[in-house]
Amino acid sequence: MCIMPALTKLMILEILNDWNYWHRNFEEYVPRAGYLNKIKLFRRSGEIIVLTGIRRSGKSTLLKLEMKDLANDREKKELVYINFEDPRFSGNLTTNTLDMIFEAYRENINPHGEVYLFLDEVQYVDGWEKWVRTAHELKKAKIYVTGSSSKLLSGEIATSISGRYLQLDVYPLTFCEFLVFNSIECRNISDYSVNRVAINRLFTNYLKYGGFPRIASVEEDLKKEELMSYFNTILLKDILARFRLRNFDMLKKLVEYLLTNDTKQNSIHRVSRALKYSYETVDDYINYSKQVYMFFELRNFNYSLKKQLVSDIKYYTIDTGFVNAVSFSFSENIGRLYENVVFNELIRRGKNIFFLNENNIECDFIVKEGTNIIAAYQVCYNLNEQNEQREITGLVMACKKFDLEVGFIITESTSRTVTEEGVSIRIIPITGFLLGVTDQL
Repeated sequence: MCIMPALTKLMILEILNDWNYWHRNFEEYVPRAGYLNKIKLFRRSGEIIVLTGIRRSGKSTLLKLEMKDLANDREKKELVYINFEDPRFSGNLTTNTLDMIFEAYRENINPHGEVYLFLDEVQYVDGWEKWVRTAHELKKAKIYVTGSSSKLLSGEIATSISGRYLQLDVYPLTFCEFLVFNSIECRNISDYSVNRVAINRLFTNYLKYGGFPRIASVEEDLKKEELMSYFNTILLKDILARFRLRNFDMLKKLVEYLLTNDTKQNSIHRVSRALKYSYETVDDYINYSKQVYMFFELRNFNYSLKKQLVSDIKYYTIDTGFVNAVSFSFSENIGRLYENVVFNELIRRGKNIFFLNENNIECDFIVKEGTNIIAAYQVCYNLNEQNEQREITGLVMACKKFDLEVGFIITESTSRTVTEEGVSIRIIPITGFLLGVTDQL
């Protein structure tokens, strides 16, 4: 058995020198303007800034870009970055570790200046929130925190730093960001028209391999291997190890089942019967998967919250690349992938969404704002004579129920408007929807 040596201040200083930019230039990254502008706005508040999101979604890169921006006006030695996934930090990380890190930094790098402290994947440190709260209240540092769990700021932790932090959820790339990573900007309908062929080609790639930032830049024949590496690491480190589970194969089988049945109506009981797992095991595993942002759930809308909570659920994965990483057929999945991409886009726009199923007539997404339903969407990859009436019927049902004059069908490439029972049905291409130019089509 290998026993890790106890951390010393000298070891800590070596780790800090390896990660920080006190004596070297910052790396070049493709900026994600929406997030960076929000972080800059948060910076002005003086509160703790917290970035949460799935592993490899770009949280660490955003921290480094924020550091680079700060370095325009600050000395580099005032910026200190700590990555708690560094294996040299292995073992029981506690607030004593944070004390040692801060002391080593103050004694050797920046004895008197202002401090901007970047704590990456801080969930590995027991009691981090109390240390961060104290450091914030004593004005020891301006603090940035990242973590790969939605539980990072729940329950007692949220109470500990309540009122002292601003949170930003970081997702894999939107399609608009994905285009920027591929050197295409689409700011208006003119850009969309000029680049339509390239946009459609890149959308197929986005649909197949998803939007993790690094996946966007690796070679085609490495994308699936990289995705499988992410997939297994999330299961092993973020779920199995964190929640002290023992059976990796059971967990993997359940996650793969959800990925191959995403967008379909489901329930804990149904998954339990299909996999022959206990109800409690399925419930726990799904909750763990949601906590690390692997899945989101969508419920059937009902004005009665009680009925809504016992209704069927649809599960959507945060990134369609995971579906294709565990599946054998991209073409067979393409309709579900379209729906999943639209779901993710609505979530990233901050929409509160549900599906609607009444008497086996279904509308894929309805958007709730306050107490009102303000929009309805159907998603259909290949709209044709055989399915068009079914899609329209579901959409009209939702629009009439909520007094909406306009509904949307999102499809591969069609752009036209039809009227049914007094409802204007706008049929729009998915790339136009994702890029926000549908009002101009």
